[in-house]
Amino acid sequence: MQPISMQILCADLVHRYGVHPAAAESALLATLEHFHAEAHHPAVAGAGRTPTEYLHVALTTPRFAATLSSSALMADGREVDARLSWEAYVQREMSAAKEAHQAVPPTALLGNPHAIHRIGRRLGLSNEQTDEFIPNIVLTLAAGYPYRAAHQRHLSLTDILAQVTTEDLAELLRHTALSAAGRTEEAAAMLRRFQRAAH
Repeated sequence: MQPISMQILCADLVHRYGVHPAAAESALLATLEHFHAEAHHPAVAGAGRTPTEYLHVALTTPRFAATLSSSALMADGREVDARLSWEAYVQREMSAAKEAHQAVPPTALLGNPHAIHRIGRRLGLSNEQTDEFIPNIVLTLAAGYPYRAAHQRHLSLTDILAQVTTEDLAELLRHTALSAAGRTEEAAAMLRRFQRAAH
């Protein structure tokens, strides 16, 4: 990030949240370091992106802005405000994902509860378990939406959700079930396989 861009971001934090300039600068450096580390995670390369490509998109996302503002408030000693700021971001993301999911037509898999339940039952999940997992799956897909491939740039989140296939959903349900059962290593391995297959 260019020094002038960093100065603008810091000034915006000071103006918008009333944080001390030193807290704004500290938060920006910590947030950039966090996203830089993310960009070098093996999953990014596994998804066919360079660290530079990942950062180019990541620094424009609401998650970056929310992480930065929450970090600035925390660095300024305003823990409660930092938590509330982050929770407000999470609520916005959940609401947006839910709205996009509700707009999926019933002809698409994620718009058809009966078809979703059938896939869940084939995996040994009750309808209730499947219903519990679906919002998290939708939220996961929504989190990846800013990083969609160039040929999908014109698609809305609802369009992306409508393209989820039976195989995709089965893999995502398996991954979520493993995570929910505390089998995190197996879940991570499955997610890596899924990401490699998708690119």
